[in-house]
Amino acid sequence: MSSKILVVDDEESIRFTFNMFLSDAGYQVDTAESLKVALEKIESQVYDAIFLDILLGRDSGMSVLRASREKQPNTSVIVVTGAPEIRTAAEAVRLGAFDYIAKPIHQDELLRQARLAVERKALLDQQETCRLRMAAVFQSVREGILIFDAEMKLLEVNGAAEKMLDCGHPLVGLTPLELSAVCPPLKLLHNILEERCEGEIFHIETINGTGQTLVFGLTMAPLTGHGQRELGTVVVLREEAGSSNR
Repeated sequence: MSSKILVVDDEESIRFTFNMFLSDAGYQVDTAESLKVALEKIESQVYDAIFLDILLGRDSGMSVLRASREKQPNTSVIVVTGAPEIRTAAEAVRLGAFDYIAKPIHQDELLRQARLAVERKALLDQQETCRLRMAAVFQSVREGILIFDAEMKLLEVNGAAEKMLDCGHPLVGLTPLELSAVCPPLKLLHNILEERCEGEIFHIETINGTGQTLVFGLTMAPLTGHGQRELGTVVVLREEAGSSNR
């Protein structure tokens, strides 16, 4: 399926030229001559890239950029103008424009921008798909998972861990010491994290937030990036036989 591009410009000659060049290169192209039409297109269609004139008669193309960021955050918007200004460029970038180019635009540059914009959209879509898949796995597993960042603040906790610990208190953003103060089962975890006890620890017995006996095993492993740079720590909790937290 070919990539879809929207060209927004109040000049008919620009719309015609962009449409011809992009269509000949294999893209599906829609055009919009006004702010109203552009907003309607964004509401009803998903685009890989948008070429957007910054001035649409008496209207500002910034409204289209804002709508695109809200409705289609992964879509790459290239702002086009015949009178580039630093202030306008800065505003476009602040609002999330992918790039900023000035008229007149030659065919080679137009196609280069289109290719880069479409590639960026595809990469963002792929990253979002991976993130959603990982989030689904994270929340569906039976084991409790706690992810700490490099500063040892709790970054994420899944539903299984929340149910197991039953603390009745928000945990995300807290350090191990702060966690131990609001969640009794995590008092032991504070010492384990401080001592960097990697590997498995079996049959830890404690009381959860509602006073029930909790028996669990624990595995701790570092998150490392390129060059073995430590990015954080993952803790996995497995409830064992003997727990009354069921």
